[in-house]
Amino acid sequence: MLIAQLSDIHLDDESSFERLERVLHWVTELKPDAVAVSGDLANHSHRSHYAQLRQRLMALGAPLLVVPGNVDSREPMREVFGGPAEGPLNSVVEAGGIRLIGLDVIVPGATHGDATPVLGWLEAELNSGGGPALIFLHQHPFDCGMDQYETIDCRNKQGLAAVIEAAADRVLGISCGHLHRPMFSRFAGVPATLAPAIARMGGLAADGRKMPATDPPGLLVHHLKGDSLVTHVISVGG
Repeated sequence: MLIAQLSDIHLDDESSFERLERVLHWVTELKPDAVAVSGDLANHSHRSHYAQLRQRLMALGAPLLVVPGNVDSREPMREVFGGPAEGPLNSVVEAGGIRLIGLDVIVPGATHGDATPVLGWLEAELNSGGGPALIFLHQHPFDCGMDQYETIDCRNKQGLAAVIEAAADRVLGISCGHLHRPMFSRFAGVPATLAPAIARMGGLAADGRKMPATDPPGLLVHHLKGDSLVTHVISVGG
């Protein structure tokens, strides 16, 4: 089973749509079994941009999971993509015996996220006796190693870790976006990944060294085979 994860699309001007189309062309050829979008879909004109994005994503013909990011607007997203009638846009999509769980950890008006409001919902979902789960959210719940970005992470990562560690149902991994470059770590005892951006990529900043971004738009492809999860980083050049 292949899950394509797109993130940080930031629809805005013509160039943003060009990058999106480039990536979607690659995804169309892949024919994924499911698609997850981990936030920051559009910078403005949210309802219009969401509608255009939804049309393109639905054309892929795969089950679709979408969670909001800090530049998104929750109510227009609810109108266009659906979801609970009120409150956080948490969601679950089943594909190939796997549950894709989307967590809405957005704090309106803030760049950081907060898992606290959705922990009860997640705990119930991960103890429901469902199939194995892969969790998606926008802000990273793990230390990214780039100090200037640790203040815009997902708050209450300890509470989130406790829910995952105590879950009766198997959690295969957790994946996010937000920082515009791929990363791999572990969180709550499971693999943790961060997707590259479709928008302009971010540079590396670690141990006092900074390197500019030279990466083209990209995505993650999660390959699930039996009990094995392997994640591939895909760069889509011009």
